[in-house]
Amino acid sequence: MSAKATIAYDKNFHLYEESGDPNHIYLELETNNFEAGYGRVMVPIPVHIWEVIREFPGVRLDLADLTDAQIQEKVEKEVDERICEWKEAKKRGEKGIWRWVGGLQFGDADSPRAEQVRKGREWYRGQRKWEREVKAAIEKLRWENSPEGKRKRLEEHNRKAARYQAARKAAETRRKKKG
Repeated sequence: MSAKATIAYDKNFHLYEESGDPNHIYLELETNNFEAGYGRVMVPIPVHIWEVIREFPGVRLDLADLTDAQIQEKVEKEVDERICEWKEAKKRGEKGIWRWVGGLQFGDADSPRAEQVRKGREWYRGQRKWEREVKAAIEKLRWENSPEGKRKRLEEHNRKAARYQAARKAAETRRKKKG
């Protein structure tokens, strides 16, 4: 079962993320105005909803530009803070929940510091890799939709069309020679 993390909503729309799916943002519209075909759906987004959606920041990419040294420093700081919180929780008799806080990145809070740092470094490097891929895809899409990118794509399309036409013409000429 997944959970929705709301980004924005109103009575007739809901913009959200699904936990466990970092690659998508979902837009649910209450409307009967849409077109659907094989592998394609078109939903008109009302302008007032679009303007609200545009105001929200996109995906977090704060790790994308960090070096290995910066990740190491970040992990060590977070692990040290986590160990201190764990020790304080043990003193208060609240160690149960604190043992698992941050477990996804670092493992158990009562694990040795070196193991937590290793796991944290691996987790943050994996996260950074994903963020870099997302950032590159964003930059590529922005470039492809810039005036220069559109011109380059049109030129490439025209080159492919010319090659196709030349191949078709050559095949037609060969067919005429045989017949």
